Amino acid sequence: MSNLKKATPWVLPAILTTIAVAWAIDAIGGILAHQAAAPFAYSVAVLYDAVWLYALAQETAHRRQGSSARLPEAIGWTFLPLTVAILAARGLMAGDVLAAAVGALIPVLAKMTLVMAIDRDRTRISARAQAAIDRTRAATRDRIAVSRAVAAARADETKAAADILKATREAEADAVTVTHDAYEQYANVIDRHPLPEPIGELPGLISDTDLDALLSGGVPDGVPALGTGGFGSSSTEPGTPPGTPSLDEAKAANEKAVALLAAQLYAAAPPPSKRKFRTAMRAAMNARGLTGSWDTIDALYDREKALASPAEGGE
Repeated sequence: MSNLKKATPWVLPAILTTIAVAWAIDAIGGILAHQAAAPFAYSVAVLYDAVWLYALAQETAHRRQGSSARLPEAIGWTFLPLTVAILAARGLMAGDVLAAAVGALIPVLAKMTLVMAIDRDRTRISARAQAAIDRTRAATRDRIAVSRAVAAARADETKAAADILKATREAEADAVTVTHDAYEQYANVIDRHPLPEPIGELPGLISDTDLDALLSGGVPDGVPALGTGGFGSSSTEPGTPPGTPSLDEAKAANEKAVALLAAQLYAAAPPPSKRKFRTAMRAAMNARGLTGSWDTIDALYDREKALASPAEGGE
């Protein structure tokens, strides 16, 4: 019984709305049929009335729950004069003024009865209750917005971390590639230009005093030269044992021994190249405990080569 009582106010608006929609479909389809095919013309009419009915339904739903219905109301009041004009034009085109007037009146009556039914059926709440509802909706929208912002920030953070990790891995891979290429180039250079002596025979770390002695062609302090005790003179420095040669005597003996060794090695037949001479000289000097710089060895090679040139020419 209560359901019937609630449905009674909607009977007349439903009947008038149905008649108005059917009349509007017939009128719009009939007018458009003169310019397009009938199926297309009547489908346009159906879409037109479907939008109108949707706006009426939304307006009814908004009014029932007490929310804003500005957009549905604007659509409904816009379609109402258009529908009235279409129905009136259809009647005038058919030459029937009464049909034009009745057709134009039907949508107006449907709209009026629908508004009255909505006003009677809608929920009436106080301004204070409506404000509370609005606050709740606003807070809900704020929480949703904050949640979406937090989710977006976390997604951006994750993406940035992934990009940083990817860039780091790429940089490490590039560094390994560059290092590998450098080692390959170094190996190729060593293969094309080998060192004059094995790596194991290179001198180790020495003091500044020893370095000065080696660069000057002498022997370091504390290293006896060849023929120790056979120079006929002793060191004049205090604290040195008797019979120990002086630094100058040791240097002269070292230079003489190196020169003799150079003459001996260059006398081989045929004479060695400069690279082989350097290698042989360094190996023989190490074996005999002699010292001398590479410049000294090169100078000895040039001297022996210059001395041997006239003899070679005389032959």
